[in-house]
Order: sequence, then structure tokens, then C-alpha cells
Amino acid sequence: MKNVMLTSLEQKWWFAGIRAGLSALVTLPLLQAAGLSSAGDWAQWLVHFLCFYTVWSAIGFLGWFVIMLAAPSSKLLDPAKR
Repeated sequence: MKNVMLTSLEQKWWFAGIRAGLSALVTLPLLQAAGLSSAGDWAQWLVHFLCFYTVWSAIGFLGWFVIMLAAPSSKLLDPAKR
């Protein structure tokens, strides 16, 4: 089942790859700065996952916002087709 909240931009393979790479590159130093360099128990794994998901969402929003500012009539901003 597809998520109806996705835009066409979020379904592009190149955007997903850039988003995943940047999320990992930002999350790891952020967690190390917070003193959580390696996950030991389930609580630390949960913090790692939540941090990654938050950075993932922020990068997705920034990508959407940049496209909206640069080309407001772009097809990438349209909802994904079912």
C-alpha cells in the first residue's frame, strides 16, 4: 500500500539516496556530540533510530522547500499517483 502523503519527489530513487546518505552523515556526528557513540541497550538503539528519523524528515522537508522556492510549478511537488 502506498503512502498517499508522499510527493513525487520523495519517490525518486536519487532523492531517497541523497536523503539516506545525508541522514547517516549528519546523525552519526550528532550522536557522538551527545555522547552516544555506540548503541548498547534498547534505549540507545531507540534514540539512534529517532535521531535518524528526525534528520531524515528534516532533509525531506528541506528538499521539498527548496524545490518549492526554486520551481513552484514543478511536477515533483505533486502528490504521488496511486
